[in-house]
Amino acid sequence: VGRNVRHKLYQHLKSREKKLEDSLKPSLRKGSANYTTEGIYIGPVQIDPDDVEYLMSELWKNKCGLSGERLGTVLELHRWDKCRPASPSNLVLMSVKAAQKFEKDFEELGDGRKGVDAEVKRRVEARLAMCVLDAEDDY
Repeated sequence: VGRNVRHKLYQHLKSREKKLEDSLKPSLRKGSANYTTEGIYIGPVQIDPDDVEYLMSELWKNKCGLSGERLGTVLELHRWDKCRPASPSNLVLMSVKAAQKFEKDFEELGDGRKGVDAEVKRRVEARLAMCVLDAEDDY
């Protein structure tokens, strides 16, 4: 995956997370840079552009984690669990269409994962667990 594509994905993720933070932060008291409010983690993105390469190519094989659509579609990284930070073990590559449904389910059901088919959910969580295992191997 080209550097420009990785950079664009990274910037979209940072921008989306910043908008979420800006919408929720005014209701919080000052103190820590990291918060959890209404079950939503607010804080810095915990990846860099090099991590985007790993997530796209190695973990998600350049296809949507929910629908299986390939690179011919526009793909974005989204947090799987909004209670946790945007880290490699909590980011799923999704097509724009799948991401819109995921976010809509989050708004309506309180958790985007509730709108995901059980088999797809199991597969995504197994893949995210592989990311945690890979990180443990580095130490």
